Amino acid sequence: MALKAILFDLDGTLVNTLRLFPQLIAQEFMEIPTRRKVKKYLKRLGTFYNLRRNGGWYKHSWFSFQLFRGIKADFRISWVRLLQGLLRITWQFLKWDQEIHVFPKVPETLQKLKQRGFKLAIVSNGSPRLLRKRFAPFLHYFDVLVDSKSIGYWKPSPIPIYYAIKKLGVSIDEVVFVGDTIVDLLAAKRSGVRIILVKTGVFGLPSLTEVDYQPVAVIPIVGKNILDLTLTL
Repeated sequence: MALKAILFDLDGTLVNTLRLFPQLIAQEFMEIPTRRKVKKYLKRLGTFYNLRRNGGWYKHSWFSFQLFRGIKADFRISWVRLLQGLLRITWQFLKWDQEIHVFPKVPETLQKLKQRGFKLAIVSNGSPRLLRKRFAPFLHYFDVLVDSKSIGYWKPSPIPIYYAIKKLGVSIDEVVFVGDTIVDLLAAKRSGVRIILVKTGVFGLPSLTEVDYQPVAVIPIVGKNILDLTLTL
């Protein structure tokens, strides 16, 4: 079937927010946060996407606990020091609004996709408040906004993708999903939707062999590559 709709992950795919919070974590707890050390630790944080329990993924709250426990162990700090640091990180992150921006070519690409008649949706694990705050000037391009917190299911569950597809009024074969993490890749596999991976995620490309699901393409950034691919999908 012809492509009719494109679903986008938000953080790390359209905007740079995933680069900011892990960077603050490394800088807060690392004694000498050189660029090389920070880059290495960001890659280390990415391994938390592989946390599993009895073959299934952790639920969102348990996933967060395991992540924080991992940070505590990495830097050999107490829970009190961890909580103090996380409060400072959160405050810094909230003040970094000016550092949050869309990746180059994203607004132009979204505009051209709409002109070509595609239906667009965001499928994000973030909260609705943050979604609108981070991406407010560009939300008019999207027909559907799906945030996992509102529907009670987080990727890699396929439900957020199914929800977006139903709202758009298209079939699975008429959709492609654009994301940057192993969570996006697993969500696409479980829903049966085709996926395009972008390299803008802070943790690097997910392991395709581990998930055993091939993307239709791997591109450096959301831009002209997406426009070209829509002609062939």
